[in-house]
Amino acid sequence: MTSSQSQRRRAPTIFDVAAEAGVSKSTVSNVLQGKVPVLAVTRQRVLDAMDQLGYEPNAGARYMRQRSRILGVVVGDLQNPFYAELAAEIEESAAKRNHTILLATTGDVPEREVERVRTLVQHRVAAMIFLCIPGKAALRAVGGDVPSLFAAVPMRDELSIAVDSRAAAELAVSHLVELGHTAIGFVSVTLHEPPTETVRFDGYRRAIQQAGLKVGASRVLRADGRGPHLSAYQAELKAFLSRKRRPTAIVAATDFDALEVISAADALGMRVPSDLSVVGFDNISLAGHSRISLTTISQPLAEIAKLAVDAAIDGTPHKRRRAARSIKLRPELIVRASTGPVRLG
Repeated sequence: MTSSQSQRRRAPTIFDVAAEAGVSKSTVSNVLQGKVPVLAVTRQRVLDAMDQLGYEPNAGARYMRQRSRILGVVVGDLQNPFYAELAAEIEESAAKRNHTILLATTGDVPEREVERVRTLVQHRVAAMIFLCIPGKAALRAVGGDVPSLFAAVPMRDELSIAVDSRAAAELAVSHLVELGHTAIGFVSVTLHEPPTETVRFDGYRRAIQQAGLKVGASRVLRADGRGPHLSAYQAELKAFLSRKRRPTAIVAATDFDALEVISAADALGMRVPSDLSVVGFDNISLAGHSRISLTTISQPLAEIAKLAVDAAIDGTPHKRRRAARSIKLRPELIVRASTGPVRLG
């Protein structure tokens, strides 16, 4: 056997990786252990060299993944400002713990979900934080070595950190009942995660029934408004608000829904809240603008982000399913100018 054949057959060492990446052995060691910060571009060169040479001893790979300082954040669609604001909070919380994030948007397209998740896994993220409900194929693409959790999305069999949406919807309905409203509707027409929307509608329905009122089909509008042409749903909203027995108050599944409702009401010459009271959900930054002044359910974004980042960094991959649980946070009703007493007569 020649020396060249022996060279080809022996397993690559940390020195080979260092030579391939053009860095020192200590830099490679720092990337593997994660104890000393390494520039992202340098870290990527080391990772690329490891992949090219096939250098990935099991123990070292597991340790590197657990000690990685990059968190993957997967978002379905950033058209809803809530998810953009939550992603920004997660980035800030991660920075406080000396971590960075890689943000991936999927547009709620299954093939793109799988592609984005695989890309994050290839970048050896320490954990995956989902701000959406991915398909089964995307969840399988995460693999068993990367811990994953869900932020602001209710999940049963996975670790999720979200506000108690049922309790939140009950808060909204109770507020409107106290203002004298009995014809209280529910609207969901724009951007939402189906499980979240379902939980919020269930909370609305239960609160209506507890108040001794009826959930009439003519007072509920639930449409799939995913996609780029949200304006198409204005016609549907206008028709809904023009019904003979229209609601005098609306509980919207999101603030984005609430803004669409207010826009449709304005186009019909209806005044908010004199003719129609509207309650949103999420308390996005725009909701507090003086020209909008939307009554809404506030989600504690900073708390959700901190809990998600802490769980992502401190969690143990192989215990992910065993430790799966739902963390429900208390909602808060923010009363502004979009709700008022029912107008009699």
